[in-house]
Amino acid sequence: MIGRMKAQLSLLDSAFNARDKRSRNDALLDKMKSFVKWDKLVTLCEGMYKDSHKGRPTIPIEFSLKCLFLQYMFNLSDPALEDALIDRLSFQRFLGISFDTEIPDFSTIWRFRERLVKNRLFDRIFDEILRQLEEKKLILRRGTMVDATIVQSARRLKKKDESTEEQSPRQRAQQDRDATRTKKGKKWHYGFKGHIGEDQGSNIIRKKRLTPAHVHDINERDNLLSGDERSVFGDKAYGDKVMKQKCRGKGIYYGILDKGKRNHPLSPKQEKENRQKSRVRCAVERPFAYFKRCCGWFRVRYVTLLRNDLHFTILCSIHNIRQGIAFTEAKL
Repeated sequence: MIGRMKAQLSLLDSAFNARDKRSRNDALLDKMKSFVKWDKLVTLCEGMYKDSHKGRPTIPIEFSLKCLFLQYMFNLSDPALEDALIDRLSFQRFLGISFDTEIPDFSTIWRFRERLVKNRLFDRIFDEILRQLEEKKLILRRGTMVDATIVQSARRLKKKDESTEEQSPRQRAQQDRDATRTKKGKKWHYGFKGHIGEDQGSNIIRKKRLTPAHVHDINERDNLLSGDERSVFGDKAYGDKVMKQKCRGKGIYYGILDKGKRNHPLSPKQEKENRQKSRVRCAVERPFAYFKRCCGWFRVRYVTLLRNDLHFTILCSIHNIRQGIAFTEAKL
């Protein structure tokens, strides 16, 4: 049986809600609560549970879903999230629970997250939030800016762990075998790579992909394009002659930076054009800065690609909600 949210507040809740001054996080969460149609997301997740009226009701889906957003937005572990739900009034307001509501154990959120991974519903959640943004006419479709970033693995695979013949299932489960090695500059990295395609002007992420780190940026370029853009911007890793000719044939502005070759350096005109394109393209790097500096995503949490893809998808959804709120307020 699926549990339902209760909107009734206690007298103590009413007394605290009467305060005029609130924290910035409280104000942001309050905007997120009203900006997103959470009932649509709940409907997507109902298929994870059995259609039965017997037994004890589950934790409400909206509660679990919002907890997942809070966890990744504020970079909290499962136990830290449970403690924060007990202590932080802003979190309780966002969840719509009262002071006399018993906070579930952190394992409840873990089980909900595993259900999302097993049923692969996180992409549908991302698409639904994107659809709601389209309903509000916040996606401009001027162009698409593409970029990628490398994220460290949760556990580096040691040479002695590469052989799995004598390892138990528990030992194998603790090793990150979905991550791969790649070299950037003179430094080697072991982990994953997050790719995004961002709408120019609104800075809303329309496409996202998470791959092992060895996958080259250009291999995911076409997966990050929406097909309705009037321009394409990216750094030197995304450029090639075929793409350039294709864009010009369709009347799409080719904003990918030119790359010099051996014995064929860039001309002064190309360098000037690169600087102009970079002023536009640099906006696509801001989501990654937010993910790493504010949400702690400089290293992944989990040891499989699918679980880390869930984390990355929710972060992209949080970014889109924040951008949608900011863009809506700017239009007023």
